[in-house]
Amino acid sequence: MPATTSRAVIVAAARTAIGTARKGTLANIEAAELAKPVVSATIERSGLAPEDFDDLILAEVMQGGGDIARYVAVDLGLTQLPGMALNRQCASSLTAIAVGAGQIAAGMSRALLAGGTESLSTAPIARKRKPFTTGKEPGDYADPWFSYSHPPTTDAPALDMSITVAHNCAVRFGISRRAQDEWALRSHQRAIKAIDAGSFADEIVPITVPQPDGGMKTFAEDEHPRRDTTMEVLAGLKVLHPRSTGSQ
Repeated sequence: MPATTSRAVIVAAARTAIGTARKGTLANIEAAELAKPVVSATIERSGLAPEDFDDLILAEVMQGGGDIARYVAVDLGLTQLPGMALNRQCASSLTAIAVGAGQIAAGMSRALLAGGTESLSTAPIARKRKPFTTGKEPGDYADPWFSYSHPPTTDAPALDMSITVAHNCAVRFGISRRAQDEWALRSHQRAIKAIDAGSFADEIVPITVPQPDGGMKTFAEDEHPRRDTTMEVLAGLKVLHPRSTGSQ
């Protein structure tokens, strides 16, 4: 280990616009395809040459097989990058950046690419072999399912982990449903205001997306913030956690 540590700094950043899952503009674009233009743009913005980078650390939660970081690197011609895929659920992308910063601080790397990519819309759905079957017959497999993010327990049913965490926080700190709806409405309003002001334009990498009619669409604006939502609309939404009374 070196006697002194190096200071890690972020010299460039980029992202795609955020799409709505399953029915938005990006619904048919796989995670690796979302990552490639962002990696390329980040390299260009950094002022460094592609060969100056030692690795690509890429987070993905809904993983479907091999090392997505290595896949992206090879597809971009960055074959010198070994690639590291990382998963820490909702904290995955920031963890990738932290791991990269730690490697630089420890003197293990000079320059790294780190971030995350996700496509819930195209995430693979597994089929698990039933016990005591050979897996050779159609009936040997259970219905398709998303892998659980944690074991089912009394306190945390087999739901998305973030839903359970949010519910527990609301109960512990006495956060009312109305307070949450007010926060959500304010968040939508601020996001729309920032979009209209062009506040995200410099960080977003426009991507071209094929359309059903054979045409192409340039996608460069977050599409999920809702311009027409109101407190009344939010109050009418169903709660997600099975033990919620609706007041949290």
